[in-house]
Amino acid sequence: MSSRVPDLSIVIPCYNYARYLPDCLDSIFGQTSPPDFEVVIVDDGSTDNTAEVLDRIELKDARVRIVRHTRNRGHIVTINEALPLARAPIVARIDPDDRYHPEFMRTVCDRLMSHPEATLVYGNAEIIDAQGRPNGHSSDRPHEGDFVGSEFVALLERNFVCAPTVAARRAVWMDALPVPHGLAFNDWYFTLMAARLGPFCYVDRTLADYRLHGANHHTTVSRNRSEERSVMWLLDRIYEQPEANPALEAAKRSARRRIYAGHYLDFADKYFGFGMTADARRCYLAAVRFRPSLAGRSTVARRLLATLTSRRAYESLKSALKPPRESEEPVRVAERPAR
Repeated sequence: MSSRVPDLSIVIPCYNYARYLPDCLDSIFGQTSPPDFEVVIVDDGSTDNTAEVLDRIELKDARVRIVRHTRNRGHIVTINEALPLARAPIVARIDPDDRYHPEFMRTVCDRLMSHPEATLVYGNAEIIDAQGRPNGHSSDRPHEGDFVGSEFVALLERNFVCAPTVAARRAVWMDALPVPHGLAFNDWYFTLMAARLGPFCYVDRTLADYRLHGANHHTTVSRNRSEERSVMWLLDRIYEQPEANPALEAAKRSARRRIYAGHYLDFADKYFGFGMTADARRCYLAAVRFRPSLAGRSTVARRLLATLTSRRAYESLKSALKPPRESEEPVRVAERPAR
């Protein structure tokens, strides 16, 4: 690897995604008018043929630096090790099952250079399937057109920043480290920490592809409840710590009950979709405690009642009680808006 400091570092934590890794790497080395960049890859003890894929790319391109673990140490240890290895002033992190669009590098670097007040830049992502085919859906589009401003309270409510579209200043990543051990994710943690420091820059353009497949980490952590535990732990931690900006602190406090209620409702819907009745009931009740008006939503009332009776009774009540023009809210089984 060259001793010259590049303009952009791409960090890839790898574990057993060899079947997708070449697609990810092709998207990196196939960029249109890219800045000077490096690629830092940490293989966390993969047991598939990830090593073979990495051997080929390491021999072919001097911009690649690879660190290999002899055993799997977990995604938190891996990302805590990988990010400090990045040398550039702008750093992006991508998982090996996702891929960039050709203008990603140039776009994120140009935007952060044009907006020195911004801590982080992100955009839209197209959802693709295991074979890399678009499925007709995209990530959340939080703004109509480009936007620069605070996203902190909005991000506390829900994670709408799609991970492979993100680039941030190296100092922002470093300020957030280390990622606390035990978290089921790191993307929302990083974006929240960045949003506490300053405004974001949103690009209303598709910058990456976000892959949905059966082995997604997000589905696993939803089913084993570790996502819920991590989300609530992180919210509690943030609310225990006052913000440096008094206006941001006031906005955070004002939105607290709505934020907690929204997350409990989201988990309740996921558990309901998974058929995890007791957990769905627990989370619906928690959501209503934080925001009693939710009990007046017919969908919430029906699903809560179903957790107290049976799914068959729920379907009957849904037909009997739903107004003629009311559309049922979807059950979010394994949504993957962001890691």
